[in-house]
Amino acid sequence: MYPISNATIFVLIFNVVISTAIPILLFIIFKRRFGCAVRPFFYGAATFVLFALVLEQAVHLLVLRSALGVTIGQNAWLFALYGGIMAGVFEESGRLVVFSTLLKKRMDNDRDALMFGAGHGGIEVIAVFTAAMVINLVYAISLSLGKEAVMLASMEGERLALTQAIFTTLSVTPPPLYLVGLIERVIAVVLHLSFSVLVWTAVKEGKIKYFWLALFLHAAVDMVAVLMSRTGVSIMIIEVVVALFALLAALLAHRAYRALRLSPQMETSVEVPE
Repeated sequence: MYPISNATIFVLIFNVVISTAIPILLFIIFKRRFGCAVRPFFYGAATFVLFALVLEQAVHLLVLRSALGVTIGQNAWLFALYGGIMAGVFEESGRLVVFSTLLKKRMDNDRDALMFGAGHGGIEVIAVFTAAMVINLVYAISLSLGKEAVMLASMEGERLALTQAIFTTLSVTPPPLYLVGLIERVIAVVLHLSFSVLVWTAVKEGKIKYFWLALFLHAAVDMVAVLMSRTGVSIMIIEVVVALFALLAALLAHRAYRALRLSPQMETSVEVPE
């Protein structure tokens, strides 16, 4: 009833492995190659969890379940504007708070901004993408073994309809299309690295314009992506547009990075003891 190809299972396994490896590899590279501290990585991860998964979601529960939320949800432009602003405000404010407090006296190595971004973007990859791919993989393997009847037997109502929809999606989605989600996560990590550098510069150099730039870019890219998705634009076109935003953010972050005062640690090669 729900045919699953071996190619689908292979791509799902590939996505799980690669997406899990992304934050690990970034951590190793920034730690060993650039001498970054360990603490910013975990601060970055905690910042995403607290500001994006807890505080932002709490606001969504209050707003989107209200009469105002109904109006927002019925209008693609309002929904995209709301989602973009909320993402930008909470995540970039989170960076600003942590850089201004917990890391204020530990900004000697400017590359720690990248380590923070790796933690922030890395935990988002795991929470948003890897977790979904693991669930899809479990379902796909179960379907390939003919276990769908057993899985659906104990379900009813909305849960049954949702699970059947997932099964149908797994059986009809071309395997290569799952790779688009992985590409999207890589682009998102580039954005998080860039935004972290911009906000780091804002705090270290006292140039608040870099914070507002990060917030605006974050809100804009989310708004455009959501709006294009809600209006039926091809997923490939959306990814190209988001990639262009990531390129712009990376160029602006590079410019801000060059404006930072170089610390003695950055002016020489960094040797990390074994």
